[in-house]
Amino acid sequence: MATVPGIDVSYWNAGIDWPKVRAAGQRFVFVKATEGDTYSDPTFDDNWLGAKSAGLLRGAYCFFRPKTDPQKQAERFIKYVKAMNDDGELPPALDLETSDGQPKEKIIARAKVWLDEVEQAFGRKPIIYSGTYFLQAYFSVTGGGPPEWAKEYPLWLAQYPYPYTPGMSPALPNGWFKWTFWQYSETGKVNGINARVDLDLFNGTLEEFYQFAGVQMLNQPGTYTVKSGDTLQSVANRFGLTIRELVVANPQLIKPGVTLNIPAPAAIPNTGESEPPVQPRVYKVQPGDTLTFIAIKFGTTVAAIAAANNLTNINAIQVGQELIIPS
Repeated sequence: MATVPGIDVSYWNAGIDWPKVRAAGQRFVFVKATEGDTYSDPTFDDNWLGAKSAGLLRGAYCFFRPKTDPQKQAERFIKYVKAMNDDGELPPALDLETSDGQPKEKIIARAKVWLDEVEQAFGRKPIIYSGTYFLQAYFSVTGGGPPEWAKEYPLWLAQYPYPYTPGMSPALPNGWFKWTFWQYSETGKVNGINARVDLDLFNGTLEEFYQFAGVQMLNQPGTYTVKSGDTLQSVANRFGLTIRELVVANPQLIKPGVTLNIPAPAAIPNTGESEPPVQPRVYKVQPGDTLTFIAIKFGTTVAAIAAANNLTNINAIQVGQELIIPS
């Protein structure tokens, strides 16, 4: 059975070295954005931009609180993700795993409100995340299966076999006939992440995964002619590469008119539209940081950071120093 590996992360996985995660073979990540109508994950922007700079495809998710107004939950999620000027490549996801003491009729109705609002905002049908027990106890109607409309949504199923072996498939809850993503471990280890992390699989080939994400996959290396205004970051993002991969394939300096080698596989968004500009951000230097690490983390270059901060010695940054991270 063909599958594609990925992870999902939140505040508890802060400080991720995203190039190492990509190098470990991970292809996608779901990033926690909000919970209920009052909490926004403070690591969302770092994870969102870091994963993008490393070439992972991304989706944002909301931890749903059934006792809270679903309209307000949807509005908070939409506003927080949209503030990045980047919706990601994968559909947004609704995390259903707690009842908050609410009956299943209210949980189902309120979840539908969130799903409808988010679908309208992002133009894509969201993913439903949940575990087998929750779906059967709190997301089922007469007859034991989910409401009929729920079958139109991709299912991201949480189910942890002990032990997991490659090639396994999860047992589907009553009334569900296909899983799109499977969270098969909540205690995984991935190079570049210092804490335990959730491990996931996409149900299909790599080509099918890119099709699901609305992204075209190049099966062969290609070339790209640099245009005025291009940077290593913008070219890497355009083709779903890490800056490191692009530099290794093109040791020459980037300048207009240069033809770059584009290694495969790579991803090109199908929108055909240029990405909106990202506003400069501020980053506080942490112990062990180097400008190279910071540049890779935020998908920019050492030269760009040095220029934005008037640095004359790129090896002399200090712990606690605040750096402007250019777009």
